[in-house]
Amino acid sequence: MTARLQNIISFLSQMDRQLEGDEKVNLYLIGGGAITLFYDDENRTSDLDLIDPPDKISEIGSEKSALAQANNIYVSSLAEINFSVPADWREKCHIVNLGLKQICIYVPCVEDIVLGKMARLEPKDFEDIIALRDKGVLHHQRLLRRLRQNRNELKELGYRNNSILLFKQVFNFKLRFRKGEIVTE
Repeated sequence: MTARLQNIISFLSQMDRQLEGDEKVNLYLIGGGAITLFYDDENRTSDLDLIDPPDKISEIGSEKSALAQANNIYVSSLAEINFSVPADWREKCHIVNLGLKQICIYVPCVEDIVLGKMARLEPKDFEDIIALRDKGVLHHQRLLRRLRQNRNELKELGYRNNSILLFKQVFNFKLRFRKGEIVTE
């Protein structure tokens, strides 16, 4: 287990203890934190991107909190609308069993993590995606199938261009769009 993964688990465990007596909380973790926690513990991340977490979680885990300072990790709150994936993404999530009492952690399927990164597609995103491919957890055909289901995002020219670039650079696979549909060669 890497030091980064240990920090994340320690952070979540301490947060869980601080929530004792409160209602149980479902947290949806995306991005690099999800990759590190579930797919590739060698991934590096400095934050835990959570979709619409309760305010108390955001406060306890904020970047300036004692908990964050002690573990070198913090909560970054994101609105679901900013997660560029098909609407059924929660149905495809995996539960991460950390033995927590108050918190249940969910991470999206690997294809949805990549689709979410595709909206931005910065150098770090490429590194994450290539690492997932090299670990054998990301396959271009499954990603292509999920991309085709991402209708809302595919309306955006930038997202389509990022899709073309990603498939070319990561999988050496050519995508084109014709009349709004993905065409493979």
